[in-house]
Amino acid sequence: MLIKNKFLYVITFLFVTLLMHGCAGIEIRSLIKPHIDMAEYSTFTTINQAKPDKQNHLRDEVLLDYVSEVMTQSGYSKSLPRKAKTRVTLVFNEGFEKVFVPPSTQPIISHTPGEFTTVTGTINEETVRLFGYIPPRRIESYIERPGHKIDVYKLMLRIDIYDAKNLKMIWTGTAYMESSQGNAIKDAKKMIKKILEERLPMLEESSQPRQYS
Repeated sequence: MLIKNKFLYVITFLFVTLLMHGCAGIEIRSLIKPHIDMAEYSTFTTINQAKPDKQNHLRDEVLLDYVSEVMTQSGYSKSLPRKAKTRVTLVFNEGFEKVFVPPSTQPIISHTPGEFTTVTGTINEETVRLFGYIPPRRIESYIERPGHKIDVYKLMLRIDIYDAKNLKMIWTGTAYMESSQGNAIKDAKKMIKKILEERLPMLEESSQPRQYS
């Protein structure tokens, strides 16, 4: 029973781990205003929308600095606010959400230990004793795990680019990802990189090659 419980714990742990990280890819979406040529909006400035007295102001400042870095690699130039042709803003939400895990059938795998033993039998009406080794045996059984809910730490990050003159949005990109509290900033940077490198048009005059990590 001890062996069975141990294997049940391992299988359950692996199941939860795969659930938490198996879908840890980044999902991205983006939209660009029709007939917009991003080459005409090659300069930008970033705007931190979080209030200075709020804890997430510094967090968003760090992320906006990384937005500037990635956009620069794509041929855009950061400029003074009065000269920039676009304004770039960022929205970043993080927190736990309840996620439903559907019912499943899970295997319980255990092994009997190998052992040396003596077997008594009758051959030609004579009692004989045979000494031998019985190898380990694999034992499989299954349990039905009911549907249940777990807490998953989710991230949502959105980057918006506005025309600096009329303040109308010309491009937006959003990313979603499952993460953890300790990895939120690191994963947010991955989201920024994926959104901008895959969805924001790269300017032809860029002299700096994109850096991939």
